[in-house]
Amino acid sequence: MEQAFRIAEIERSHAGGDRIVGLFRYDGFERGKRGTNLLLIADIDSTLYAYEQLLDTLNEATEQTRRLLAAFEGDPMARFEKLVQRLNEAVATFVEREPTAIAWNRVNLFLLEYHDGLLCVTGTGRLANMFLQKQPDGGWKGFDLFGSLEQPAEVDPKKPFASFICGDLKPGDVLFAGTRNFDGMRGELKIAEHLKTLPPVTAALEIKQELDRRNVSDDFAGVAAWLSPLTREEKIQVVEEAGKSTRSVEKLYAHEQETEGVLSPAIRPPKPAATLVGMFAELTSRLKNRRPKSADPVAVAGLRNTAAGHGSTLTVKRKRQLIAGGILLAVILAGAWWFQNDRKLKAEQALWNSVYDQAVDRKTQAEANIVYNNDNRARQLLKEGRDLANGLDEKTIERREARQKLLGEFEDIATRLRHEVTVMEPPEIATATLGAPDEALTTVSAAGGSVFATDTSARQLIEVKPATRETKRHDLPQGLGRLIASWPGTSGIYLLDDQRKLFVFDQEEGTFSQVAWTASQVSSTSAFAVYGRRFYMLDTQSNMVWRYAPSGSGIAQETAYLKQNSAELANATAIAVDQNVWLAFRDGTVKRYSTGAEDTFALPAIDPPLTNISAMWTDDVSNLFVVTDAVGKRVLVFRKDGRLIVQYTSPALTGPTSVHADRDAKKIYVVDNNKVYQFDLPNP
Repeated sequence: MEQAFRIAEIERSHAGGDRIVGLFRYDGFERGKRGTNLLLIADIDSTLYAYEQLLDTLNEATEQTRRLLAAFEGDPMARFEKLVQRLNEAVATFVEREPTAIAWNRVNLFLLEYHDGLLCVTGTGRLANMFLQKQPDGGWKGFDLFGSLEQPAEVDPKKPFASFICGDLKPGDVLFAGTRNFDGMRGELKIAEHLKTLPPVTAALEIKQELDRRNVSDDFAGVAAWLSPLTREEKIQVVEEAGKSTRSVEKLYAHEQETEGVLSPAIRPPKPAATLVGMFAELTSRLKNRRPKSADPVAVAGLRNTAAGHGSTLTVKRKRQLIAGGILLAVILAGAWWFQNDRKLKAEQALWNSVYDQAVDRKTQAEANIVYNNDNRARQLLKEGRDLANGLDEKTIERREARQKLLGEFEDIATRLRHEVTVMEPPEIATATLGAPDEALTTVSAAGGSVFATDTSARQLIEVKPATRETKRHDLPQGLGRLIASWPGTSGIYLLDDQRKLFVFDQEEGTFSQVAWTASQVSSTSAFAVYGRRFYMLDTQSNMVWRYAPSGSGIAQETAYLKQNSAELANATAIAVDQNVWLAFRDGTVKRYSTGAEDTFALPAIDPPLTNISAMWTDDVSNLFVVTDAVGKRVLVFRKDGRLIVQYTSPALTGPTSVHADRDAKKIYVVDNNKVYQFDLPNP
């Protein structure tokens, strides 16, 4: 059974690092073999521009050499030796022209290639690695693969990759490789245990999640590599590739010579082309050498009357020679111009094709990351691919069509990443009284199969059963000021006004009663939420969230919930509570607090950017939270790990101001422009 080389990436970035770490993958389809066959891992103790240029040089040389070796069908070790030779030449050329000295004791670079069942490694410095070889008895045997490389005491800048090793990679074997900081956390991350007991891709995910849980302030980059059988689609491509013409070493040599002449003239400069001045001087010299000697003066005088033409350089024969020479010169000049222009066009097309292929590669990887719900990585790949495609010219019809098609495919990916759903006519659940001023309909909540909205113009609480549209209106109690928020609780629907008065509506009795509230430190009531039997009040003036517990028929035991907080709450707009406390801000950010301390949660970048949040909902059962964007006129649903599930847009939305969801009915209810609209609550 044919096997494909697979890798799973483990990456964690930390802002403000003083190192350069990275993974460079080179994917391709070579001779029917599917999968990643080249991988470069970098860990450099510096952020100087010279080291970034060194990585760019290696990346470019690897890409060019990979294309050169596409026609090679010989020994994989000979193929890898050729690759290492090219990389050393590229580094030597870079070091000669780079004014900044490279401190090689800071550089740790390793290159891996899998080809025809053979895994080859070269490198300089030291990286964390673990090669686990599956034994016949089901056990494992571990090796330090990178440590097996012979490295000199001091790195030779002209040959930094001093040696390489190759060996078999068999089904069941697993290789882990990564930056040096993995060595110090092998036990904590349980790297060996995960690789031995879990599928490699799951093991890589567990290691990544463990890094995230520990919140280590450092940059990590690593991979798990293994073999797995080809998928059905890959097998079909293998058959198609097998039907193509056979390549040979001679074709490699010819391909190499042509590409060297076009893409790498600095490695082997071509012979100087003939110039116009040189060719004209050569032609003049030849004509001078062929000029006949001067005729005898006596003979010329005797023949002058006959006009025989002796002694003239512009005889008919010479005129013909000059004309022929001029034509020949014109042909030579035209041929030289055509040859130079043809070479230039070929080099330009080769470069265009290379950039185009890289953009297509980013597109393919972005689509794969969407399938695996890795939206952040997909957005990064989408940006890289778009930047590459935008840099392509449209000098020919073929280029223009290829570029426009690729940009269209990138736009399709962007649309998928937006998770945008447009609802032309969302169901209208309730409306304010006829003639009510703007924003008369304020808060919305849902409980017991009913939806509740407050109509401040009519001073009524509207109760609607969405299934039947049965509607009841309950007069608000005297003494209730401007409503701030409403939230369902164990005793009914709680209503909070701007005078710090709290009322509860009994759904069964249809009556209101005021809740005794002992509050001594609260300065303002911007929003509140109920979690179980506890109440949480957002006080923007005091920069605090206050927590209360039931006490008789009221609430008391006022406690300052926040103990560590980096944000000013003056711009906070909403609060929701599950096991944690969630705060939404006017600038579109969401913060999460656990036992009073702010954690590292942050919403990912989305398209279009979220710059405003007017309301928020979640509960302790659902794995989702919902926010409304009054400026962007949309309703967004996120998972609690931050992944965007859907963003609803509609011509009916003009600026939603309140939101609540009914988890059992799987519906979202939104207040917008004196109306309550209904949207679907998606599955997590």
